[in-house]
Amino acid sequence: MGEAAPSDTSAPTPHTGARFVLVLAVLAGGGHLFSVWSRAPSFLGVDFAVYRLAAQAVLDGGPVYAVAPTIAPEFTFLYPPIAVLPFLPFALLSQPVGFAVFTGLNLAAGLALAVLVWRYVEAHGVALTWVDRLLLAAVCLGSSYRIGSVFYGQVNVYLALTLAVGFVALERDREWLSGTAFAIPAFVKVFPAVVGVWLLRRRAWRGVAAAVVTGIGLHLLGLLVFGPDLVATYLDVVLHERTGIEAFRGGLPIDATYMTLRRATSHLFPTAGSAVHAAAAFALLAPPVAFCYRDVSTHGRRLTAAFVTVVGLLLFFPSYQVYVVYALFPLLPLLYLFPATEPFRRPRQLFLAGAALSTAAASAGTLLAWLVTVPAVGSGLATVLRPMFTLASPTTCGLVLAMLACVWLHSRVESGQ
Repeated sequence: MGEAAPSDTSAPTPHTGARFVLVLAVLAGGGHLFSVWSRAPSFLGVDFAVYRLAAQAVLDGGPVYAVAPTIAPEFTFLYPPIAVLPFLPFALLSQPVGFAVFTGLNLAAGLALAVLVWRYVEAHGVALTWVDRLLLAAVCLGSSYRIGSVFYGQVNVYLALTLAVGFVALERDREWLSGTAFAIPAFVKVFPAVVGVWLLRRRAWRGVAAAVVTGIGLHLLGLLVFGPDLVATYLDVVLHERTGIEAFRGGLPIDATYMTLRRATSHLFPTAGSAVHAAAAFALLAPPVAFCYRDVSTHGRRLTAAFVTVVGLLLFFPSYQVYVVYALFPLLPLLYLFPATEPFRRPRQLFLAGAALSTAAASAGTLLAWLVTVPAVGSGLATVLRPMFTLASPTTCGLVLAMLACVWLHSRVESGQ
């Protein structure tokens, strides 16, 4: 068959399912904000405080990787030393003023992501109303995908925006821009480097070159500005601390916010080493990604293949639920561009179900505790769900369903159904 993909404009995708997921994400975001504020109001802006203190340490000649907020002494700067430079202006401001400015920029980046999404969707044949644009903006500003990063003052939305720019630039054959954009989140957070396999699959060699040059160049700049000792501290200590390996020994607690598939293997193989957990997660994730990579000749197949790429890296590494923001592109465009006509109606329904479930921002333990309070059926439902949520968080379950929907779409394209 021809362009049996999300960009098929002969059968416009209905907006109802997309709007349902977006509204659910916004409502879940409000609930999550209430939850984190009621449990730990003093943690407002705690991650921003880490960035600001690291910047102050640079200006004062202090230990960048040893300073931490009083309220959270275990929170220290975890990025390459050169990444502290954008936060130097905030070191000149008080914590409240700096956090207010940072939050404004955080929200502006979210709005920029929303604009990029709706322009992308409309460029591929689906007209958006003011309702759709408003919902997309709300999701990128304060939904369950975003509210944690806003509350704690994290940098995730900036990196998610650069990833989105990378995907869109590659689709427009702007490989140098794409590779550079992909390199920035990889440099800061490390694990997004896996998105580079998408450049390899697309045979975007100029993009690969741009990514390598950007990554190496930033590290060399760090060496020139801060010297080898600070860079060595980052490589020897910080990268080890960010792996989260110790948390999985003996089985991850049900209230942990990790969404990796290693959560399940930590219970199925509690005495196994980290290599076993990594190998098992890879064995589960590689086949669906490889299957969707078989044919990326059309825009729609590329969009779904890009989606399974991002989901694959999120579920492979010990990533947290706040990192789902990195999947907003292509997740949000697919809400509108995933085909709704036969034979793709059921795969689309599965994708929407997975996307809806992925909006759950609370941990499995929190959700089960809430279910127990629901009269009549709550306690029994919590008992039924506990084994599943022990192995996988609700967000993980949703992303897995959405990934399987993409595989289903590709299989139907290949079979010509």
